[in-house]
Amino acid sequence: MYDKSKLNEYKFRAIVSLLLLCLISYLVVVRGPSDPGIFEIGFIGGLFSVLSFLHSIWSIILILKEEHSKQ
Repeated sequence: MYDKSKLNEYKFRAIVSLLLLCLISYLVVVRGPSDPGIFEIGFIGGLFSVLSFLHSIWSIILILKEEHSKQ
């Protein structure tokens, strides 16, 4: 479920996912529950960014473990 040659891409994706999650959290707090689309933005966007972040971290850990075990 991961590509060993894309370590830098996973690091970049983790950073972008974290920034996106911060942006979505900020929008949810600022706009409040009165905005009709805030649930969709918060739930769908937040879920996407959390899952993307977790997958990136999982991939980075596995790649680094493999590199460490080869040494």
